[in-house]
Amino acid sequence: MRWSTTTARTVFYGACVVVTVGVLGQLFAEILPGSVASRIGHNSEGVVLALLVAPWIEFARPRLAGTSREWPVTLAVAALCTVIALLLLQSDLPSRFRTLNETFLAAAVVIPYVQLRRPLPGRLPVVASAVVLAVIVVANRTAVVTDLAETLAVLLLVPIGFDVVDRGILDPQATTSPRLRLGWYVAMVVAPIAFSVLEYNIGFEGIVGEATRYAVRVAEAFIFMLLVELYFTVVQGRVGRPAAGSDDHVAAGQAAATGPGDPSGSSVAAPPG
Repeated sequence: MRWSTTTARTVFYGACVVVTVGVLGQLFAEILPGSVASRIGHNSEGVVLALLVAPWIEFARPRLAGTSREWPVTLAVAALCTVIALLLLQSDLPSRFRTLNETFLAAAVVIPYVQLRRPLPGRLPVVASAVVLAVIVVANRTAVVTDLAETLAVLLLVPIGFDVVDRGILDPQATTSPRLRLGWYVAMVVAPIAFSVLEYNIGFEGIVGEATRYAVRVAEAFIFMLLVELYFTVVQGRVGRPAAGSDDHVAAGQAAATGPGDPSGSSVAAPPG
C-alpha cells in the first residue's frame, strides 16, 4: 500500500509539473495538435494552483498545525504568493506567464483558508461562498471582477469543496456522503463543458449571456478542485467518516459488530475459559 500510494503521489505531482513546464516552455505546441495544445495552455492555471495547494495540504499543513510557527509561516507564504501575483501582473512577460497572477493570488487566500483548524464554525463555509457569489453577480461588469474571474471562482468553490462536500480532506473525523461527493465530481466535469457549449455553440444575450461568458472564463477553477479533491480522496483515502444512514455507515457498523475475525458476518460468542 505504501508503494502504491507513493507511486500515485509521484504520478500526480509529476504530471502537474510536466503540464506546467510544457505550457510555460511551449513544448506542447511542438508535439500536439494546435487545438489540443491551446486548450491545455488555457487551463494551465488550475494545474499550477493544484501544484501549490496540494503539497501544502499534504506536507506543510500537518507539520505546522498547533505549532508556534503555524501562522507566521502560513501568512509569510501567503504574502509571498501575493507579491509574485503582483510582479507577474506588472511584468512584460508573455501572457502564458502573466496569466498566473490569478493563480498566485488565489493561492494567497486558499493556503491560509485550508490552514484553519477544522471543523469551521456553523455555516461559515456556505456564507463565505455566498458572499463571493454575491460579489460576482453584483459587480460582474466591473474590470476588477472580470479580471479576477478565475481567482473569484476558486474562492467560490473552495469552501464548498473542502468544508461541505469533501470535509474529510482537512478533517479526518468529519462525516461525508459518497453520493454527494460523486455528484460534486460529476458537476466539476460537466459544468465547464456545459458553459462552453452554451457560450460557443448556442449563445445567449442579456443576463444569461453575461453569465455564460463569465462562466467560460473560470474552467481552471473546476480543474483545480477536481484534481485536488480526487487526489486526496482516491489516492490518499481522505474521505472522513461515513454519514449516518449511508451504505458505508451501515457497512461500518456491521463490521464493528461482527469484529474483524469473522468474515462470514455472524457474531458468535467465544466459549468461557
